[in-house]
Amino acid sequence: MKYKVIKAYTDAPEVPIQISVGEKLQFVKDSESDGPWANWIYCKGVDKEGWVPKQILQFGESELTVTQDYIATEHSLTEGEVLVKKRELNGWIWAEKETELGQFAWAPLNHLIQLD
Repeated sequence: MKYKVIKAYTDAPEVPIQISVGEKLQFVKDSESDGPWANWIYCKGVDKEGWVPKQILQFGESELTVTQDYIATEHSLTEGEVLVKKRELNGWIWAEKETELGQFAWAPLNHLIQLD
């Protein structure tokens, strides 16, 4: 499925969080459940921190365990660019730009319009 960028996006983190299955993280805060970014948890780990999808975390008494590999790399977007979606999660798509095939990153759906 293809999407066209209708609003520029340049808020990508300088150092996106990258986590692996089995890794232990500390809970910092939850996103607003009724807001545009529901189901995200802000976590800290060894030399890392960032927003992680709630669906890939197992909640323990004092820590979170990662159940799926994840990296929070985000595209910087310019109006008019076209993205090809691979998957969708919590208001974002994991996609590649048509002009940069093979380079996947996240893009916020509220900056895109579906083409097909």
